[in-house]
Amino acid sequence: MTDTICFESFRNDDPPRLADAWRATDLGPAALQPMTSAALEAAVFSKPYFDRHGLIVARSGDRLLGFAHAGFGPTEDRAAIDHRVGTTLLVVVPPNPRQHEIEDGLLARCEDYLRSRGATTLLGGGTPDLGGFYLGLYGGSDLPGILDSSPGMQALFHRAGYAENGRIAVLRRPLTGFRPPVNRLQLAIRRATTLRAIDEPARRSWWEAATTTGIALRRYELRGEADALLGSGSFWDVQPLAASWGLAMAGLIRIDIEGERRRQGLANYLVAEALHDLAQEGTTVVEVHVAEENAAALSLFEKLGFKATDFGTVFRRPG
Repeated sequence: MTDTICFESFRNDDPPRLADAWRATDLGPAALQPMTSAALEAAVFSKPYFDRHGLIVARSGDRLLGFAHAGFGPTEDRAAIDHRVGTTLLVVVPPNPRQHEIEDGLLARCEDYLRSRGATTLLGGGTPDLGGFYLGLYGGSDLPGILDSSPGMQALFHRAGYAENGRIAVLRRPLTGFRPPVNRLQLAIRRATTLRAIDEPARRSWWEAATTTGIALRRYELRGEADALLGSGSFWDVQPLAASWGLAMAGLIRIDIEGERRRQGLANYLVAEALHDLAQEGTTVVEVHVAEENAAALSLFEKLGFKATDFGTVFRRPG
């Protein structure tokens, strides 16, 4: 007789069993191992928008067979949750003779949850805009969709009929011996600007506060005449994932150049100077995630010596 598989919403006594399931699943090298209940609490359950109904658990009797988590991103002004676009962030199922059945059932329940909250677009995988959970637990410095190094999870979305909606490159740059480029443009920018490093800066929106509370955030601000803000770059100490890799790694999660100042070499200068400052403080590696269609950003980071170490796919259910 085949045991019945039940799909239920998260319960308060589930965290230890969720951590057990994560530890028993091969999610690839970009997933924190060993997982703990405390790490899940910090990156998932403590978020102000956490909804237990979006975390679906598969059970057979008293055994937890796996889980999947669905969620949403922010409104355009980043002041609230936007329910129009939802994503299934992760599907975690340890080896099981009925693994595909469990995975397919979890994904279907996540889709039901997202639609019940108003989603008309269903995605697969977290992204920088849909990265409300698992920062520092999966993917590296940001949420990169579903990584190529997690082929089993990618196969699930293909099996369910999802199509590729975008690709994200995971880029890294070792900082040993790093020196900022020296040329006429960079020297001119240096003479005309001031770069400030601000630890634990004021968060610029509700969404930024909710997603980055509890992490070590540093913002570099490039200012010109009359203290005018020309651009900024935000980095964070990629924990606890980087510690599990034995690296002192910083993640660049956002870079902004004021509109009229773009294409003037400011982004290259700001990032290079920030990398030099981080290297001086002992950071050994910096990671950044870039959408493959963003040719300008890929060119910028290539010039600064970044190399691709993995790629992720963001999936979308057609229709």
